[in-house]
Amino acid sequence: MRNPIESTLVGVGFIVKPRSFVKEKLKNYESPPFKLLTFDMRVLRMKKILLLSKVLFALVTLLTFSLPAFAYQEINVQNGGTIQGKAKMFGKMPSPRYYHLILFPNIDMCAEVDTDDEMNRVLDDFKISPDGGLKDVVITLEHVEAGKPFNKEPILITSENCKFFPDVNVIRQGEAFKIDNLDAVMHNSQVYQKERGKILLNIPIPAEEVSDGVVKFKKHYKIMQMICGMHEFMQTWGYRIQNPYYFITNLDGNFKIGDIPPGEYVVNAWHYLMKSQQRKIKIVAGETIDLKFVFDADRVTRPFYETIKSGRIKKDAVYPGTAKGRELGR
Repeated sequence: MRNPIESTLVGVGFIVKPRSFVKEKLKNYESPPFKLLTFDMRVLRMKKILLLSKVLFALVTLLTFSLPAFAYQEINVQNGGTIQGKAKMFGKMPSPRYYHLILFPNIDMCAEVDTDDEMNRVLDDFKISPDGGLKDVVITLEHVEAGKPFNKEPILITSENCKFFPDVNVIRQGEAFKIDNLDAVMHNSQVYQKERGKILLNIPIPAEEVSDGVVKFKKHYKIMQMICGMHEFMQTWGYRIQNPYYFITNLDGNFKIGDIPPGEYVVNAWHYLMKSQQRKIKIVAGETIDLKFVFDADRVTRPFYETIKSGRIKKDAVYPGTAKGRELGR
């Protein structure tokens, strides 16, 4: 015989069990299999909490190491020291890079500069004076916590005849820059973080207009490369600086940096297709230190994305990761 409540609701499609029946069924959940299931759920919950704590720890660590070790302070430097010298290259001149203009748009305009008789845009990355002086070497003083005012001219990159000017800039973290397109055609600026090959910015540059952007380097990375997405031979480079003690060499390769507070530092010499060189120095008040950085023409490091198969570089180029590259320490 059915329970009165159960009988009442059968006609409408529901069966409601009495409370005593429900209590009886609940006792079954106290049996060993269900107790084990409850335990497994508790373990799973603990694992989730542990995983979340690990993720939070990783985020805190990432943020900690992403921040600069110190903030540069401007002070009044009296009787500071000076470093001066020369960046040179010796050996056989490295081969230029070649880009056949037939592969790119706007061939008439782009062929007006730096183009050979076979319609190749020629990128001469090494500009050397008669006595071996090397242009576009960035000389920086590392580990300077305080010193002279950190004033810097804004970055202006010009695009003319499908070419970026200048070849090299120095840039502060988060610094804004402008690109003045003097060409009657559109360009597309793609900014890469060279050490990782990761794109940082993609900036359309309409014809005869000015565009701007801001570069924010990841972690401790220092090198950026700007390439036009429509004309791959349009390239310019940037090196991250953290203090005002820097110098970009001219064609003579000479450099001079003054007003350096007494102390111990590292001088870094960087060229965008060469391995950086460092010197440890100790600055004494009023002292001038002479330095020389000599780069070997046989130790050129080409960008990873450019290969011999592409036909842009002569076959005597040496690439990182190859047997010859490892022999040369690349």
